[in-house]
Amino acid sequence: MKGIMSMNKKNATTFAKAESSLIMEPRLSNEHGTAHGGELVKIMDNTAGIAATKHAKGSIVTARIDEIVFHKAINISDIVTCIAQVCYVGSTSLQVMTKIVVHEMENYDEPKTALTAFFTMVHMVDDKPSPVPPLKPVTEEDKRLFKLGKEKYLEIKEKYNK
Repeated sequence: MKGIMSMNKKNATTFAKAESSLIMEPRLSNEHGTAHGGELVKIMDNTAGIAATKHAKGSIVTARIDEIVFHKAINISDIVTCIAQVCYVGSTSLQVMTKIVVHEMENYDEPKTALTAFFTMVHMVDDKPSPVPPLKPVTEEDKRLFKLGKEKYLEIKEKYNK
């Protein structure tokens, strides 16, 4: 998920992105004093939905979440940033890479990956799956993301559409 963090204009991609940041508050914690995993997945789901909505220009629902990996615990008062980027589209679905990074208060300039996942979102019109615009990879980064997203899309299709 390396490319998901390149946000400057020089490396700008044509693929829709969304980003949200917040401070981890006690109400989002578990009994260990760290961020509750379900709260983090909720943040990722919302951010992935925004990225997918930007691309589809319409209503989006979450169809599935794959490969949730918890890399690092997040403490209360840490600042987290969730980044979501559309990386592949099928006819009605979108693959969205998501990543949460944590900015520790003592070392804000070096965010660390805390959580990663792939979301499959579906564009809905009148409560039915509806076509989404195709992605057009232009830059090398676009092509790399598209390839990764397509691999994930095909892997999921093969695994669950038997």
